[in-house]
Formats: sequence, structure tokens, C-alpha cells
Amino acid sequence: MSSTLLEVTRAAHEDVERLERLIVKDLQNDPPTTKDGLYQSHRVRNNIDTIISTTEKLVEIYEDKDNARKDEIAALGGQTATGVNVFSAFYDRLKEIREYHRKHPAARVVDANEEYEDLLKEEPVIEFSGEYINSKFGAKIEYSAYLDVFSQPHNIPWKLKSTRQYREYMENLLEYLIYFFQRTEPLQDLDRIFSK
Repeated sequence: MSSTLLEVTRAAHEDVERLERLIVKDLQNDPPTTKDGLYQSHRVRNNIDTIISTTEKLVEIYEDKDNARKDEIAALGGQTATGVNVFSAFYDRLKEIREYHRKHPAARVVDANEEYEDLLKEEPVIEFSGEYINSKFGAKIEYSAYLDVFSQPHNIPWKLKSTRQYREYMENLLEYLIYFFQRTEPLQDLDRIFSK
């Protein structure tokens, strides 16, 4: 309906609850394949990220640094500069609601259950690239052979390890492996794993 701060707050709480129910419903299904399990994990992770960002917005609203929420609540209670007029506030709000429904007669009530089936079948976008760039200090080898040797840095001569290129390569490799892990295991807690 209207875009008042209280309406935005209510809608945000509703979105968080809807996403929580969606996560529960999604996790109740046992994925038949590994690919479906990966999709499920990414859907859940995306929903969790959305919940976190929506909750952060709600915290900002509740902190009410500009007193907009407080002023809106006072206006709903009929408090104006001239005094308290509850009936005027009520009829102004009723008029606003009627005007909205007059302008939008075809507006339908959204049933949250209708969305579940479509959202649970959704395939999330997962960024994987087949790119491989050989380092300037290593030997040129095929990607499949590289996968066998990249985890053996002890085989690289010390002379090559002391270069800036090697340090950059290792930093980029670590960054890529973290990113790869996040894409393949989106529900794992990296901070907890690194703390071990």
C-alpha cells in the first residue's frame, strides 16, 4: 500500500519470515543428486544473505537516528502541532487506504505458499570459470596435470619461491581456493574453519 516507514518495516519483517520458512522447506527436501544438493546449498546461502541485509536495514530503522519512525508513530496517534486529534488521523488513514484500492482494484493478495514451489526449483547462478593461466615462473602444463601438482609447493625450487611473482601467485591461489570453497560449500563457516 503506502510506503510509510512502518509499512516498510512490516514488509521487511514479513520478507525475513518468508525467507526463513523457505529455507526450512528447502532443507527438508533431500536432494537426489550432488548437483541438486549444490543448488540447494546456494539457494539457502542466498536466502541467508538476503535475511542478513534485510535485518541490517531493520536495525537502521529501529535505531531511528532521524526520528522519522517516532514522528510517524506520533502522527498515527493523532498528535499534531495543534494537539491530539485521533479521529482526524484515523479518517486520513482510511481515506489513503480507500484511494489506494480505488487506484489498484486488481491488486491481489500474495499467498506465500504459491511462491515456494517455484523458488525451490530455481537454479541459482553459480560462477565457475574454466580459465587457467600458467604462472610465469612455473612450467607450462595442461590443466588436468596442474590439478595434480598445484598442492605440492615444496617441489618448486627455493630460487623461484623468493620472487615477487611466486608470492603473488600464492596469494591469488589462496584467494581462488577460498572463492572455490565458498561456491562449492556455501553453507560452511569459513571463519570457524580458519580458526582451527
